Amino acid sequence: MKKIEILAPGGSKEAIYAAIYSGADAVYTGTDRFSARAFADNPTVEELCGILDFAHLHDKKIYLTVNTLLTEEELEGSLYALLAPLYEAGLDAVIVQDPGVMDFIGQNFPGLAIHASTQMTIVSGAGADQWKPYGVTRVVPARELTIGEIAQMRKKTDLELEVFVHGALCYCYSGQCQMSQVIGGRSGNRGMCAQPCRLRYTVNGKDGGYILSPRDLCTLGRVGELIEAGVDSFKIEGRMKKPAYAAFTSHLYRLYADAYLAGVTKSDAEVARDVRRLADIYNRGGFSAGYLFEPSKNNIIDTSRNGHYGVCVGEVVNVTPREVEYRLTERTHAQDVLEFRDKKGHAVYEYTLKAGADSPAQVTARYQKGSAPRAGQKVYRMRNNQLLQQISDIIEDGKKNGKVKVRAVFTAKCGRPVKLTLFYRDLRCEVEGARAERAEGRPVEAEDIKKRLDKTGGSEFAFETLEVHVPDGIFIPLGSIASLRREGLERLRASICGGFHRTAGKPLEERVDEPIGQAHSHSAFTMIRVADIKQLRAARACAHVTADRAAFHLKLDEFAPDTWEQLSRETGDLPYYISLPAVLREKNTERFLAWWGQCGQELAAGNLAGVIVHSMDAFPVLSRMPGMMGREILAGEGLYLWNRRTARVYRDFGISGRLYTAYGRTRVMMTEGCVKRELGGCRLAEWDKSRNTIATPKNDEFVVVNYCHYCYNEIYENEPSWHEPPGRQRQDIPEIAFSFEDASEVGKVLEQWNCLS
Repeated sequence: MKKIEILAPGGSKEAIYAAIYSGADAVYTGTDRFSARAFADNPTVEELCGILDFAHLHDKKIYLTVNTLLTEEELEGSLYALLAPLYEAGLDAVIVQDPGVMDFIGQNFPGLAIHASTQMTIVSGAGADQWKPYGVTRVVPARELTIGEIAQMRKKTDLELEVFVHGALCYCYSGQCQMSQVIGGRSGNRGMCAQPCRLRYTVNGKDGGYILSPRDLCTLGRVGELIEAGVDSFKIEGRMKKPAYAAFTSHLYRLYADAYLAGVTKSDAEVARDVRRLADIYNRGGFSAGYLFEPSKNNIIDTSRNGHYGVCVGEVVNVTPREVEYRLTERTHAQDVLEFRDKKGHAVYEYTLKAGADSPAQVTARYQKGSAPRAGQKVYRMRNNQLLQQISDIIEDGKKNGKVKVRAVFTAKCGRPVKLTLFYRDLRCEVEGARAERAEGRPVEAEDIKKRLDKTGGSEFAFETLEVHVPDGIFIPLGSIASLRREGLERLRASICGGFHRTAGKPLEERVDEPIGQAHSHSAFTMIRVADIKQLRAARACAHVTADRAAFHLKLDEFAPDTWEQLSRETGDLPYYISLPAVLREKNTERFLAWWGQCGQELAAGNLAGVIVHSMDAFPVLSRMPGMMGREILAGEGLYLWNRRTARVYRDFGISGRLYTAYGRTRVMMTEGCVKRELGGCRLAEWDKSRNTIATPKNDEFVVVNYCHYCYNEIYENEPSWHEPPGRQRQDIPEIAFSFEDASEVGKVLEQWNCLS
């Protein structure tokens, strides 16, 4: 098997170096522009150029995150200036969400690899392959996929697969979240997510805890299964975390991947020990195996706590008015930070140890007035000082033992300049120094020269072999040997790094294209989305809802297949569009296609005008649906359109227009996580659209709609509103999107829209 790439997070230049020294093969990082982690301590472009040379010198790679949505001005005015110096310095790849960015990079930076971000919600091999024409060489599938689905993707695409194996999980399908934007104006798709999923929520008026906060992912013990499934790159989340985290996670996943490839099986005790060490560095809610390996999904959410969980190291056995006594279940160390917690998981006291102790010792400590330790409370370690020192040692060992190995030959002939020839792989570098003369006093010995040449400790190189050929009886100024070594190594470094450098051309002018959606105009055409038959009938009863002015949007995940024929009849003479389920993964595609084969022909034979797609992964499914060839395709709420280049890509796929929500509830999340399941009411595979209401501590209310038959949820704002999206063009199609409205409300809204339009 080929070597597995360990891909580490680089939220700062210190984290990048720490990860590389500790075993990472590649690091993904961003700058202060166009990165989904805008608040990380991102390196500057100038720093990244130096980091690229360092990485390439050590046979490592650097991937740049350009994984936000870009406006027209940003794409055509700023992106080139950001990428050009990095492209010339040998940037290995960019991680991209926006199809327009793909188009721009392919046009302006030939040969630069593009990795399709997990924010593109790619869930199938066919969905991945459709991005090949745009320069994509690797995809990062949605984090909600199971290991079986990853294995199926591997069979159906030859693109590289990069899979998250460790770290934080989003509650929402990445890229499909609007909650941060809706609550506080900080868009996750613009790199400014405020992490509303980590808030404490009420559910139907009762405290639900951190019901949207997934535990951190850890798959260290499942490395072999990931390799066998065909994963090429093990991606570790954590650009907001400290360098020690990047270093230690890289170190352990490198060790475990190499062990598996070498046929070495880690014992259960070894895995448990190392997972616990990972938890000591950082874990949220304890670890889960994520959607990859959690079939029931019951272990993914931790409602009790939303930050670092620590590891349990003891229990309080006695409390006096001034002191607390606790029994250790694990060894502690000086400068460890311990936290006492009540039964609800709330911290009641935290302090730093002056000295460590062995389990099962009982330790007595003073506590601050106002704290509330009680017998029976658990004691958690929040900082493991000894482990941090071990990680520091790992990094230092990496610096020492990770030097670039070079072969060197030194030759001297009387009356000629001395020569130092350096060899690295297929590179050869030669420098000349002082002239060798016949010795009048003590001649130079080969050992004298070796000692001076071998002092490479301050450089990134080490001599693997060093040959010194010096004839008897000659003199060479020994002081010149060090400068000869420095000059030779500097030239060799320039040659190695220069092999990755390239030249960026001038930015190509963007050709002006007509925007998509020329078939309709705001004043002449309205889409009416209905969620049930009663809403459809109420809309049909409005006098101004006529075939020349409106069409229905039938969102098929709202309707059971045995109602599709009735839907077709109830629309009367109005045209209608259907939209596919928002996410169609391997497990649901065949079921949906079977339903379409049984019941879809009635829809196809009626006044079906076209289809609305909410995900680009819908296209491979559309191609397998009888009766859908040649239908108009419109972009729905899951497809973002911020610039003309994205419009061009959509047009390549056959999209002729896009909807914008003129009225309705904003969808803020599309999730695999399920509030109903957390409440104990899972009805997997049943046709159920029940709802739950959740609210933040500041009473921002949302409604969670369960689509149990497809096993996903959509979360909407609790109240509908009227919208005028920024950048709306005349050709965009307004949609009146009904969700929970009764028949009378439908009539009022449509009457108001008739007055507005």
